[in-house]
Amino acid sequence: MDLTVTKSNDLIRASYRLTVNEQRLILACIAQLDPRKPIPKTRDGDIKPIRITVNDFAETYGISDRSTAYAALQEATDRLYERDINTYDETGRRYGRFRWVQAVEYRDGQGYVELTFTQRVAPYITLLHRQFTSYMLKRIARVNSIYAIRIFELLMQFKRTGMVVMGLDEFRLLLEIEDKYDRFANLKARVIDPAIRELTSKANLEISWEPIRHNRRVTSLRFTFKENPQITLELED
Repeated sequence: MDLTVTKSNDLIRASYRLTVNEQRLILACIAQLDPRKPIPKTRDGDIKPIRITVNDFAETYGISDRSTAYAALQEATDRLYERDINTYDETGRRYGRFRWVQAVEYRDGQGYVELTFTQRVAPYITLLHRQFTSYMLKRIARVNSIYAIRIFELLMQFKRTGMVVMGLDEFRLLLEIEDKYDRFANLKARVIDPAIRELTSKANLEISWEPIRHNRRVTSLRFTFKENPQITLELED
């Protein structure tokens, strides 16, 4: 089954810090939702939990060893309840902070996880009719870098034009690395270049990028990208 992830652009432009397995669990759950409909509720009116089995998680992300899939799901649930999202207005001022989940349960020995999104997250992943971005989950199923996943989503907002210019400060903010890699050379070597290499080899994209300078200081980044028809995704039959 071809799973599709759909998020509002505001959520994609939010900042949050998740591990790779936390990202994978969140995305697998979002892919279970119909973005055009309200978030499912129980008979009591509570948000309905989403169940992800170990087998489904392993199949989606190409994990051949069942014990590895169990460990990945357990790691994903350990701290997910404490993870939050920060949203910003056009000036970069934070206007919202809220949790991803109101509950997450790892059913040890039963082979599944149940995750319940918060009511605050619901408008960003359901009832979407404009200003949203969709992509097939298998596009990033083999991606192992949290930065690569985030950059992929940022690029997918502009897949019609294949180009985006982003301020360097905004880029750091959205990836939550404002306090890391003060030197641009380190940011390039540790974050941008490895992410681009991984997306090129695993996400079916041709990507080029360049820094934009003002008075010799890097102030923005320009990304240009397109589909690479020569690459067949590993998850495709």
